[in-house]
This record gives sequence, C-alpha cells and structure tokens, in this order.
Amino acid sequence: MDYLSLPKTAVHVEISVLHVIDNMCLGGAQRIASTLVENNDNHRLHVLRESEQVLDGFDDYTVTGSSSRFNLRSFYDVWRQVRKHDPDVVHCHLKKSKLTGIMVKIATLNGFSLVLHEHGEIWKENRKYELILEHMDPVIDCHIAVSRHTAELLKQRAEVPEEKINVLYNFVDTEKFSSESLNSFESPPASDEKKFTVGYGGRLVKRKGWKTVAEATEELGEEFQVLMTGSGPGEEELNRKEQKTDNLHYLGYLNDVRTLFAGIDCFVLPSEWDPSPMILYEIHSCGIPLICTDAPAIDELVEDRENGLVFPTGDVDELVSCIRELRSDADLQVRITQGGKKSAERYSYTNYENSLESPYTDLALK
Repeated sequence: MDYLSLPKTAVHVEISVLHVIDNMCLGGAQRIASTLVENNDNHRLHVLRESEQVLDGFDDYTVTGSSSRFNLRSFYDVWRQVRKHDPDVVHCHLKKSKLTGIMVKIATLNGFSLVLHEHGEIWKENRKYELILEHMDPVIDCHIAVSRHTAELLKQRAEVPEEKINVLYNFVDTEKFSSESLNSFESPPASDEKKFTVGYGGRLVKRKGWKTVAEATEELGEEFQVLMTGSGPGEEELNRKEQKTDNLHYLGYLNDVRTLFAGIDCFVLPSEWDPSPMILYEIHSCGIPLICTDAPAIDELVEDRENGLVFPTGDVDELVSCIRELRSDADLQVRITQGGKKSAERYSYTNYENSLESPYTDLALK
C-alpha cells in the first residue's frame, strides 16, 4: 500500500500550468483541478463548457460560453490561452479536455508538455478513446493514473508506454475533513441517534453499487437505520424503496457531504468499480469506520480489518454481516478508524502537491 510510485524530486523548478477540464460539475476531477489552482499562483484553469450544476465555492477559471458538449470554440479558447500565457505544462483532466489538448499541441508552435490525467475513462472499454491515446502517443508527454489498476489498464488497453505513466492517488483536505470539523454540522433530521446508523453517499448509478446498500437495509433489524444521499438516474427507484422500507432514508443531494458524515456510525462504499473514490479518503480522514467492496483500486487503499471491513462486490448478505459485526465490536471500530486516519495522513493535499511536482519538473528539465 505504498502512497505513490512517483519519486520525490530534488530540484525545484517554478512551473506554469494550464489545467483544462470538460466542465465544473460535482466530481473528483473538478475538485482536484480547482484545489491545485487555488493553492498555486502559477496554475490556471480553463473549462470547456458551462453546466447547470457547478462546484460550490470556486470560480477562479475561464470558461467557454457554451453548453454544447462538442464545439470548436472551446478548442480556440484553449489555443488562445496557450498563446497568451505560454504555459510549461497543459494538464488535461477529462475525455474532451484530452482531445482538445492533443489538438492544440498539434496546432500550436508553443513547446508545452502535455499531461493527461486518467481519472477513470480507460475503465469504460471505449475503443475510440483507447485508439486516440495509442495513436497520439508521440504528442503526449505524461499520463497521471489515479491508481495502479488504472495504470495497468492504460498499458493493456491503450498500449501506453510504462515509462510515460506516473501513479498518483487522489488526496483529502485533512483540515476540512476531520472528526473535529463534523462538530459544526447537525445530523440530518431523519437520523435517530438511538439506532446504529449506516451511511452511503455517491452517484446513483449502477457502478457505484447503491442498490446493494438499499437491499441490505431490508435485511437489517429495527436497531439499524440507513441514510443515503446522492443524485443520478436511480433517484426515482430509491424514492420508491424508501417508501417501502421504514429504516431507509433518502436525503436527496447534499451540498456538503459532511452533513451526512455527522449523523452516521459507519459508511458503506459498495462500488463495483471505482478508480480512486474521493469519498474513501474523506471518510478515513473524518474518523468514520469504513465498509467497502474488494473492487480493483479500492483494494489498493483498504486492508481488511486494518482500515476498513471488506466484503465481495454485490454480496448483500456479506454486507449485512459486516454491518452487524461492526456494531457489536467496539474494538474493531476503533482499530479501523485509527487505521483510516493514518491512511488519510499519507494522502494529504501537501503530499499530493509535492509528488505532482516530480513529473512536472522532469518535463520542464527535458
């Protein structure tokens, strides 16, 4: 469970970076890019299109004034940003951004290095995407993979050379997400403090495994309750399940997930696949016991009974067993909570930024 595969650089070079991202919706890639820009004066961010839902509390970016997923204006805007600011690195975070970055590098005479941040698109078995990465390899200088499994998929599916891949796990703001920070949040109104409370937060899509949690709720007794938050295609179905299940409460979408964290005794991460879930780091940092699946990439971050309880993906009976065991074993709760906090310290933003400096510097010194 090594933190990174990136070596620490001994040379500090001031690097100017232009980050490019498809939109500023509520996702892990957006939080990573925005945090890097907020904490570095020499980092800028351009967003390729407007969106209805945007990340709260951050507006330090330029944006192409269009809601269309594909438009030539966004390419022109990035090209213009490159010509104006002459960045050392253009760091692209999502699929359309990567294509735009590749096109701009081909079209411009500026000698920037192109970094593609693989947040998870390679997991989707999109052959067109894989072929773009494979055939545009001469234009791409570096890939950042958010887990070792992600790095393996880049090699296997897109034939990305191993020497161009750096593994850099996601990070957590250990001050914002701490057990102390939860004291300023009130538990959700649906929460009953007399019951052992299980939480889920995430997109209501199949790969996130939310149905596993909902089905497990039906097997738990009256001494348990389950609070679920999130948005997505499964909202209507989850609403129906809530109406039929007394101890299941759907809270809708929460602007700050710490509202959920403040009212739960443990958190379930039931993903079928998840390249590097931000919420895992946040749960660990807040000192909340974690129950999670053995899905690839998650298994790089969680060791069973050390910093979480692990159950087979999609196994409702095993999830129920884990929840009941955790409730009845106070020593186990303490052990995995302490293990989680130690893990969170390793994945702090400071460590992340220091490690990202290594590939940036290597590219600048070429």
